[in-house]
Amino acid sequence: MDFQPIKADAVVRSDSRVFDGGKLIDGRKRYVVVDTLGLLLPVTVTAADVGDRAAGQVLLAQVAAAHHLLALV
Repeated sequence: MDFQPIKADAVVRSDSRVFDGGKLIDGRKRYVVVDTLGLLLPVTVTAADVGDRAAGQVLLAQVAAAHHLLALV
């Protein structure tokens, strides 16, 4: 599981992009979970000011719901 801050372009609405003080980026964050082969499981995009802990909990809930045989994260 990892995240990546993404700079928002000028054409992106200002209400959907926020300043991330930790990375000093005005935009969004992309959260991904991959398996051992590197295949994407779920992907979530949030505003940049959403905390990593909160987004990670939502992402892990999505993984648990979609991949019920997954044993270890």
